[in-house]
Amino acid sequence: MAFTVNFDPENPDLTNDTDTQNEIFIQVFNSGDGELFNRLYLDDSISNFSGEPLTGEARLAFFKEFLASKPSLKARVTHSYVAGDVALIGVDYSIETTGPDGAPLLLEGNCTDVLRRIEDGRWLMAIDRPVAATGLVAE
Repeated sequence: MAFTVNFDPENPDLTNDTDTQNEIFIQVFNSGDGELFNRLYLDDSISNFSGEPLTGEARLAFFKEFLASKPSLKARVTHSYVAGDVALIGVDYSIETTGPDGAPLLLEGNCTDVLRRIEDGRWLMAIDRPVAATGLVAE
Protein backbone atom coordinates (compact mmCIF):
# COMPACT_ATOMS: atom_id res chain seq x y z
CA MET A 1 0.00 0.00 0.00
CA ALA A 2 1.36 3.42 -0.95
CA PHE A 3 0.94 6.50 1.21
CA THR A 4 1.65 10.06 0.10
CA VAL A 5 2.65 11.09 3.64
CA ASN A 6 5.77 9.34 4.92
CA PHE A 7 5.25 7.52 8.23
CA ASP A 8 6.24 4.22 9.84
CA PRO A 9 3.24 1.84 9.69
CA GLU A 10 4.70 -0.26 12.54
CA ASN A 11 5.09 2.76 14.82
CA PRO A 12 2.86 5.48 13.40
CA ASP A 13 2.98 9.06 14.59
CA LEU A 14 -0.05 11.26 13.95
CA THR A 15 2.17 14.28 14.77
CA ASN A 16 1.09 17.58 16.24
CA ASP A 17 1.02 19.08 12.71
CA THR A 18 -2.71 19.18 11.96
CA ASP A 19 -2.54 18.88 8.18
CA THR A 20 -0.09 15.95 8.29
CA GLN A 21 -2.08 14.26 11.06
CA ASN A 22 -5.31 14.54 9.10
CA GLU A 23 -3.73 13.20 5.91
CA ILE A 24 -2.19 10.18 7.70
CA PHE A 25 -5.51 9.43 9.41
CA ILE A 26 -7.43 9.63 6.10
CA GLN A 27 -4.96 7.49 4.18
CA VAL A 28 -4.77 4.78 6.82
CA PHE A 29 -8.58 4.70 7.16
CA ASN A 30 -8.99 4.49 3.38
CA SER A 31 -6.45 1.66 3.17
CA GLY A 32 -9.08 -0.70 4.61
CA ASP A 33 -6.52 -2.18 7.03
CA GLY A 34 -8.19 -2.29 10.44
CA GLU A 35 -5.05 -3.46 12.23
CA LEU A 36 -2.98 -0.62 10.79
CA PHE A 37 -5.72 1.88 11.61
CA ASN A 38 -5.81 0.60 15.21
CA ARG A 39 -2.06 1.34 15.52
CA LEU A 40 -2.95 5.05 15.34
CA TYR A 41 -4.60 4.61 18.76
CA LEU A 42 -3.17 4.22 22.25
CA ASP A 43 -3.88 0.82 23.82
CA ASP A 44 -6.40 2.38 26.22
CA SER A 45 -7.91 4.78 23.66
CA ILE A 46 -11.64 5.10 23.32
CA SER A 47 -13.33 5.24 19.93
CA ASN A 48 -17.02 6.00 19.70
CA PHE A 49 -17.16 5.40 15.96
CA SER A 50 -19.40 2.34 16.32
CA GLY A 51 -21.92 4.36 18.35
CA GLU A 52 -20.67 3.06 21.65
CA PRO A 53 -17.31 3.60 23.37
CA LEU A 54 -14.91 0.83 22.39
CA THR A 55 -11.38 0.16 23.56
CA GLY A 56 -8.79 -2.61 23.19
CA GLU A 57 -9.85 -5.79 21.39
CA ALA A 58 -13.44 -4.62 20.86
CA ARG A 59 -12.18 -1.47 19.11
CA LEU A 60 -9.80 -3.49 16.94
CA ALA A 61 -12.54 -5.97 15.97
CA PHE A 62 -14.86 -3.13 14.97
CA PHE A 63 -12.16 -1.39 12.91
CA LYS A 64 -11.27 -4.63 11.11
CA GLU A 65 -14.88 -5.41 10.25
CA PHE A 66 -15.91 -1.87 9.26
CA LEU A 67 -12.80 -1.05 7.22
CA ALA A 68 -12.77 -4.40 5.38
CA SER A 69 -15.36 -3.04 2.92
CA LYS A 70 -12.97 -0.16 2.10
CA PRO A 71 -15.14 2.84 2.96
CA SER A 72 -13.87 6.19 1.72
CA LEU A 73 -13.25 8.96 4.26
CA LYS A 74 -13.01 12.67 3.56
CA ALA A 75 -12.20 14.95 6.49
CA ARG A 76 -11.64 18.66 6.98
CA VAL A 77 -10.07 20.01 10.16
CA THR A 78 -12.19 22.78 11.69
CA HIS A 79 -9.95 23.60 14.64
CA SER A 80 -6.81 22.39 16.36
CA TYR A 81 -5.28 23.24 19.72
CA VAL A 82 -2.07 21.82 21.19
CA ALA A 83 -1.24 22.21 24.88
CA GLY A 84 1.90 20.39 25.96
CA ASP A 85 1.40 16.68 25.33
CA VAL A 86 -2.30 16.92 24.39
CA ALA A 87 -3.97 18.02 21.16
CA LEU A 88 -7.67 18.70 20.59
CA ILE A 89 -8.79 18.41 16.96
CA GLY A 90 -12.21 19.16 15.46
CA VAL A 91 -13.12 17.59 12.11
CA ASP A 92 -16.05 17.59 9.69
CA TYR A 93 -16.19 14.23 7.94
CA SER A 94 -18.03 12.20 5.34
CA ILE A 95 -17.69 8.48 4.66
CA GLU A 96 -18.97 6.74 1.55
CA THR A 97 -19.67 3.08 2.24
CA THR A 98 -22.37 0.46 1.78
CA GLY A 99 -25.15 -0.45 4.18
CA PRO A 100 -26.02 -3.98 5.34
CA ASP A 101 -28.31 -4.33 2.30
CA GLY A 102 -25.45 -3.41 -0.08
CA ALA A 103 -26.94 -0.04 -0.96
CA PRO A 104 -24.67 3.03 -0.96
CA LEU A 105 -24.57 4.79 2.40
CA LEU A 106 -23.23 8.25 3.24
CA LEU A 107 -22.15 8.89 6.83
CA GLU A 108 -21.60 12.54 7.71
CA GLY A 109 -20.95 14.48 10.87
CA ASN A 110 -18.32 16.08 13.01
CA CYS A 111 -15.68 14.59 15.23
CA THR A 112 -13.74 15.64 18.29
CA ASP A 113 -10.37 13.93 18.62
CA VAL A 114 -7.90 14.05 21.48
CA LEU A 115 -4.32 13.05 20.71
CA ARG A 116 -1.62 12.45 23.29
CA ARG A 117 2.16 12.53 22.91
CA ILE A 118 3.69 9.41 24.42
CA GLU A 119 7.13 8.92 25.97
CA ASP A 120 8.88 8.17 22.65
CA GLY A 121 7.56 11.46 21.20
CA ARG A 122 4.87 9.98 18.93
CA TRP A 123 1.34 11.38 18.88
CA LEU A 124 -1.48 8.83 19.00
CA MET A 125 -5.25 8.96 19.30
CA ALA A 126 -6.58 8.95 22.87
CA ILE A 127 -10.26 9.74 22.19
CA ASP A 128 -12.07 9.56 18.86
CA ARG A 129 -15.64 10.83 19.18
CA PRO A 130 -17.46 11.19 15.87
CA VAL A 131 -21.04 12.41 16.04
CA ALA A 132 -22.98 11.36 12.96
CA ALA A 133 -25.54 13.70 11.44
CA THR A 134 -26.45 10.96 8.94
CA GLY A 135 -25.79 7.25 8.79
CA LEU A 136 -24.23 4.83 11.22
CA VAL A 137 -25.33 6.16 14.62
CA ALA A 138 -27.57 9.08 13.65
CA GLU A 139 -30.69 7.00 13.04
